[in-house]
Amino acid sequence: MKSPELRKELSELVLHKRGIRINLQLPLIESEDEISLRSADALAQRLTALSLIRQFSLSEPIQQAILRNDIQAKQLNDCFSANEQQYIFDPAGNQNLLSINGEALRFLLWASGLQKNIGMPDGQSPGAEFEILLASLPDAPNELAIRVKPRSKSEILDWADLLYRLHWAVRHAHITAKPTPGRLHVDAVHEWHKAANWLIQYDDENDWDKVSTETAG
Repeated sequence: MKSPELRKELSELVLHKRGIRINLQLPLIESEDEISLRSADALAQRLTALSLIRQFSLSEPIQQAILRNDIQAKQLNDCFSANEQQYIFDPAGNQNLLSINGEALRFLLWASGLQKNIGMPDGQSPGAEFEILLASLPDAPNELAIRVKPRSKSEILDWADLLYRLHWAVRHAHITAKPTPGRLHVDAVHEWHKAANWLIQYDDENDWDKVSTETAG
């Protein structure tokens, strides 16, 4: 079992190799004994919501109306957070609170064992393989849960720790009016960090809209 101290050191080594500023004062994150990962069922519901949100955001109004009706007919409303439901069912609502760039979906597909490689949060297009994978997923959460094979606590915590430190560096660069470091993408780092914290049930938060991505030392 990897200790939080070793995990921090390895994360800082990644930052160093990419020329990213390191904040040595950032604390350790939780150990494997201190967390519980989301279940396959919870992962399947979140994947369903995020994939439908992405599909909805890329559709024309007519297709959006069809998709909206399909979501209701299949009783998938409960898969969505409050902000997501507002985005889909209340076009006049505030959409600025919702990220629809698909980066959280990309990270969770990897965390669910459905996507082999993950790369880095650089905002680059995941490519045709990603689109083929999405097209192959069932839109019934109970069917999708059968295919989900969650990665280990160690793998998820490795990323949770790394993203915590990457996110601090990205925010520090923004505060100091410097370019985003390490060829990272601001939104991608935020969405991956949020997804990782949701997976480890950080701060015991179950509301997707309220998952913290704090980077305070």
